[in-house]
Amino acid sequence: MWTPDGWEISFRRQVNDWEITRVADFLNTIGQFKGTQEGEDEFWWQGTDRGTFRVGKAYRWLNSHNQQNVNRPWKTIWKVNIPYKVSCFFWLLSKEAVLTQDNLMEKGIILCSRCVFCREQAETVRHLFLHCKITCHLWRLFINLKGFSWTIPGKVTEALQSWEEAGVLARSRSRWRIIPASIWWTILKERNSRCFENIENSIEQIKSNCILILCFWCNQIRSNDLVSIIDVLDSL
Repeated sequence: MWTPDGWEISFRRQVNDWEITRVADFLNTIGQFKGTQEGEDEFWWQGTDRGTFRVGKAYRWLNSHNQQNVNRPWKTIWKVNIPYKVSCFFWLLSKEAVLTQDNLMEKGIILCSRCVFCREQAETVRHLFLHCKITCHLWRLFINLKGFSWTIPGKVTEALQSWEEAGVLARSRSRWRIIPASIWWTILKERNSRCFENIENSIEQIKSNCILILCFWCNQIRSNDLVSIIDVLDSL
């Protein structure tokens, strides 16, 4: 209880040895209370010296006190020259909100989660779009083309950021940014084909589909012409 002479505190039981530090912190916190004052109560925001709330001050204060480093490479999502529905899928994938089997199970749907490609692990966003051996074949397709070493990160956002950094020396940064979208869209279409249509393509056909999608998005022309495909791959 607060009195004009200060706080009067009585504990209902004896303090344990391991609680002494916490009690000391508690007493130090309430000890900062200066006591009540005469006059009407009013709101006082601690973000400014005058106690008045300002949106700009609040924004800067939140940024300065945000301890979590959230990496959201939005430029590689919304500014990539791909169809709008693919961008929406891209965005959901970065938030790991795509309806893979693990996300469906979190919504209460009973499933026996199993990757339709490798049939070795549960189908999660990170496994299906990053670490499944079929998906790794598509990543290596472009990695070997450029002749550099790249380790697939653990999260989708980390993969986007790492891919952006790896494309610093790319001949066309805009086309380089399309590659993750073409890989993930190919994996999504193949996954849905196997799940709902019972149609399974070979790994060679999956690679071909991925390259054709990339070339179509780069040139905005659907073509199987070998020369145009080589031109796109050479421009990466």
